[in-house]
Amino acid sequence: MEWNALLQAYPADQAGIYKAMALRESIDRHMAGMELPVLDEQWQESGAIADILPQLALLLGRVWQDTTGQEPGFDMHAMLENAIIKGQAPRVEGMDAEALQVLVNHAFARLLSLLREKNANLIPAAWTQGKCPFCGTYPRLAFETQSGRTLCCPLCGHNWPFVRVRCTVCDNTDHSTLGYFEAEGLPDKRVYFCRVCNHYLKVIDARNRQVHDAETEDALSLELDDLAHKEGFSEAPQ
Repeated sequence: MEWNALLQAYPADQAGIYKAMALRESIDRHMAGMELPVLDEQWQESGAIADILPQLALLLGRVWQDTTGQEPGFDMHAMLENAIIKGQAPRVEGMDAEALQVLVNHAFARLLSLLREKNANLIPAAWTQGKCPFCGTYPRLAFETQSGRTLCCPLCGHNWPFVRVRCTVCDNTDHSTLGYFEAEGLPDKRVYFCRVCNHYLKVIDARNRQVHDAETEDALSLELDDLAHKEGFSEAPQ
């Protein structure tokens, strides 16, 4: 994440941005020395993430102390298990649900990024699907370059090439049901949509200007998400 770009774009939200920055830095620092497993191709079904949760819970307890000055006061492992394994919104009585969600999101994304780096051999050299070949997540954003379109996984951070005229979710290639729109004041940024499955993808044109990393560009283009939702389109399923 390029924090200066966010601070310039959202000056009214500086306090929240600095808080997110401190949280991310603490997560990265404490997770840097994690003992990560060598995965096989069935790692998502084999319970590999569940096996890592005790270690992750211990590290996030330290993150919580770093950022709040207090011990968690709740079962971090149980909260992570509910959020990551069971897919439930993190809820702890007396705790800020939004703060817990941010913690889980940052930590899980960092964990998958580290796992991807260690297990890069699991990523196929050639991949033509619209979801990430490592973690199976659909992209929220893509970059348009001279060589084509590159999809960006919002979870583990992997990037891969993809054809321009094709829906990432349902593989629709019919020009009559695929389209795009732009937003005033956001040059070189478009929403590409599919009327078959009603999902959308934000595409940043990197051919004529400098761009930020995918995570930063995603945060800098939230207006496109709002417009897409108003037009009746949804983000890709996760």
